Amino acid sequence: MKRFVSFVVVFALWLACVSIAQAGLVFIPNTYGMSARSIGLGNAMTAVGNDYSVAYFNPAALGAMTTSQLDIGYLYAAPRFNGGLNDGGDEINFETDNKLVLLGFTMNLSELFNNKHGLGLGFDMSIDNNLKSFMNFEDSRDDNGQFARYGLSSVTMVTGLGIKIIPQLYVGGGGFIMIKGENKLIAETDMAGNTREEEIQVSAEPAFAPIISLYAPVHPVITIGASYRGKALAKFDAIDATTDALVSDSRLTTLNLLMAFKDTYVPQQATLGVAVRPMQELLLSVDGTWANWGDYDEEVSKKDAVKENADFDTHDIYIPRFGIEWTALENVCFRAGYYYEDTPFSDPGIGNAVVLDNAKHVFSLGAAHDITYIPFLAHPLTVGATYFNHYLISRTVEAGDGRKFESSGDLNGVIGTLTLRY
Repeated sequence: MKRFVSFVVVFALWLACVSIAQAGLVFIPNTYGMSARSIGLGNAMTAVGNDYSVAYFNPAALGAMTTSQLDIGYLYAAPRFNGGLNDGGDEINFETDNKLVLLGFTMNLSELFNNKHGLGLGFDMSIDNNLKSFMNFEDSRDDNGQFARYGLSSVTMVTGLGIKIIPQLYVGGGGFIMIKGENKLIAETDMAGNTREEEIQVSAEPAFAPIISLYAPVHPVITIGASYRGKALAKFDAIDATTDALVSDSRLTTLNLLMAFKDTYVPQQATLGVAVRPMQELLLSVDGTWANWGDYDEEVSKKDAVKENADFDTHDIYIPRFGIEWTALENVCFRAGYYYEDTPFSDPGIGNAVVLDNAKHVFSLGAAHDITYIPFLAHPLTVGATYFNHYLISRTVEAGDGRKFESSGDLNGVIGTLTLRY
């Protein structure tokens, strides 16, 4: 009965992921990470298993999970960025905090189906603003520039499946969800601006971005992982506002206003990772990620009312990641991570759509404790916490229209995760 209920819950969550959309200014797995362990290791997780965040970083590793688990976490991030035109005018102070509730559900399906090869299913979810921000879609203008890669996010949902092929090879797949919407507004208006006969039609459908991966524990000391994540974009590519202008109840003309907007862009990515255990108490992990930001400028130049004339110039970036985990005591471990991420914006644009963006160093320190003295639990209860800092390298850049912009700042954050295995 327990297995049946677990299966029903996971299957319902799997189906839910195709009906709830993600949008916003930030994509949580890329900007921060999804768990205390992943952030503590600098998100160098491609060759590291045994964590619910692998549903995004490497779903193949789900097939190596030996237990099922439920994870609940909370992430608080406080950016303190400043920037704008360096002509002595008003400065932008960006201080939009993230207050994320995180949920992970990982199930070892090998016992459910009596599968000798290992089979695991994972589902991850995050909701910003203390469960209040289910959808945050913004495509706006600012004469002083804007920090476009930080801000509130909408619901983030990721799902993955991993299966064991041979003891040295697991394969997996999954995906994450974005939104594609349409909006139609119909009304009649008189010369005074009064409306009547109003109608509105809104529709949205999910756009699924795939994830495929390999997880290979080729030696008791060495594990290799590889992952590909597809491109995704949240957009409203058809907003049609049709208004009949009336004079004394007679139609004077029909006004058609067509607009399109694009928001969160997740570039396609390819990652290769290696994890090494030179001793049982020590784990070293290294990842290298290619992110295809070079397509972003072309993508938003089509069907985006705000950015189509912004004249961005973007390029691909390569992100090195490093993590270390040391089990100092039997049930206590410490973690540290680092990665460097360049800005993908070679030219920040022109006009009132300039993007303020910086290269950054990201540092993290964390710890976890396995609580083994709860008598009614069959497995340890794990409590983990991580502190992280995003240090933006000061930048002064000349926009395409000759104006100069500067930006700098840092972000401090903490995340805590509680893991219940069963």
